[in-house]
Amino acid sequence: MSLPALTPRTATAVPVTLSDGGTAALRPLEPDERAPLLEVFAGMSGQSRASRYLVPMPRLSEAYLRHLSATDGLAHVAWLATVAGRPAGIGRYAVTSEDPCAVEVALEVVDQHQRRGLGAVLLDAVTTVAAANGVRRLRATVLPGNEPSRRLLTRVAIPLRFEDGLLEGTAPLRLLDPARVDRHAVVELARRTTPAPCDAHWTAPCA
Repeated sequence: MSLPALTPRTATAVPVTLSDGGTAALRPLEPDERAPLLEVFAGMSGQSRASRYLVPMPRLSEAYLRHLSATDGLAHVAWLATVAGRPAGIGRYAVTSEDPCAVEVALEVVDQHQRRGLGAVLLDAVTTVAAANGVRRLRATVLPGNEPSRRLLTRVAIPLRFEDGLLEGTAPLRLLDPARVDRHAVVELARRTTPAPCDAHWTAPCA
């Protein structure tokens, strides 16, 4: 699955209209950028944190924070959604250790902005970047009671099965239909902000 190359512009965020008519802005997290991670985490209830991290998570340890902020725009991608200038959610993917052409996707949205369509927006952004990077398969793991995530994953055709008390699934990469973001703008911004020498050296994880 490929997306067309675009002429670079100067935009630093991609505007998005939410399902309730509100607006948000999307941009990649910079490598080692921690403040938005902490603000989104602080805005999530204990239940929301458990849904995201699969276990109770009262705080982010230094080691975990270092891991989450170690993005590179290729093998580990994270996109931030802001509403009125404040962090509201993060979507990410990371290449799996056993399959360089597969990525694990994860989403988190602060409680205040849940049920506004931000999860779908973030999923569309990170899967669009994954497609542009040459990723071929998506993986996801969710708690059985996480109905919003289960419904969202069915929209990208990830079948879920019970495995050790969790729901897990893998499927060929498929984008949301209809699109929830301007995919051309997302790819353009991703390529301009990835720390690579130039677009000519853009390297897909499974090339």
